[in-house]
Amino acid sequence: TRVSSRARRIPRAAESQAATEASDIEDVEENEEELAERKAVSELVGWCVSKGAQGSGLSVLLPDDSGRGRGLEASRDIEDGEPVLRLPLEMGICDYQDGHPPETWEVMSNAPWGVRLACRLLQERAQGDDSTFAPYVALLPDSVPGSPLLYTEEEVTSLQYPPAVAEAREMRDAVQTWFRKLESEAPASLAGADLEAFKRAVSVVHSRTYGIASAAEGNEGYFRALLPLADLLNHGGDEYPTSALSPAGTKGGLASEKPASAKWPASHCSDNIAWSELSDEGIIEFAATRPIASHEEASMSYGERGNDHFLMYYGFVPPRNPHDDAVVFSDVDHALSWHMVFHPELWDAGDEAETNVREAA
Repeated sequence: TRVSSRARRIPRAAESQAATEASDIEDVEENEEELAERKAVSELVGWCVSKGAQGSGLSVLLPDDSGRGRGLEASRDIEDGEPVLRLPLEMGICDYQDGHPPETWEVMSNAPWGVRLACRLLQERAQGDDSTFAPYVALLPDSVPGSPLLYTEEEVTSLQYPPAVAEAREMRDAVQTWFRKLESEAPASLAGADLEAFKRAVSVVHSRTYGIASAAEGNEGYFRALLPLADLLNHGGDEYPTSALSPAGTKGGLASEKPASAKWPASHCSDNIAWSELSDEGIIEFAATRPIASHEEASMSYGERGNDHFLMYYGFVPPRNPHDDAVVFSDVDHALSWHMVFHPELWDAGDEAETNVREAA
């Protein structure tokens, strides 16, 4: 079995009509880019097969003009529960000591996993074509533009939601602190990268790393790894329907003639692929969680997480996310202060009544 690659279907007629004023040179350049992309993907697939990857029923989707990146889709109808991809863990860039310069490990062993994997990525990139992972590294993005690690301070402030602003600043400060520490105490770990390159590498590993539990008896552990091909699976996950009404009886921010239920509408699951624990043989298996039609995009859930987490680690916010939440009050005193302002009548009855309110809270 093998994983094939093919171009994302693009309506060529519409594309041609929209670009009637484009020059012949520009058309040639675009075709050359498409050919180069197709060749690079084919080399990656061939490299993965040589490393023991097995797959059936999936094709690689190439980027298109919509701005969506690479992905995977069904090349045929796939049955519920059918395995579609089997990858040896050893073919990935893993969060192990192996690969790090020996003199850096004393410092690196205490670093967060994102820092360790970012350094491994930088080390492999520095080797160029001599890297064991060269076909894979060549197709990894240089950065994740939506990551707050790459924001300006003005852009961080523009998030406006205080918990998200605080988390973004904390993450940015931690990454910078670790860069300075590595630069001073373990410079070989950075492979010559400056702070900006380091931040870009961290943004990439944050958005693409798998967390894999071990199923082997007596082999406790939780592995983090960059997995070729598997990291092309885009996020699916749970989402509210686009036509659903809110509890307030609104749709798209406008008043609705028919009031909605007092509860949120039921969400539905849009992903169709799930991955297994690490087997005794060191294999991670990906299988369909429902029937997948030919040419339907294969996707998986990145987790039941709030929008803050998605933004910090993946650089995007999923639409209609039923797992999102919001912090209204930072602590109990904050809530009580609000309550005192808006319900003073409950606080003007003396010290005993105030004590009762606090105890109830």
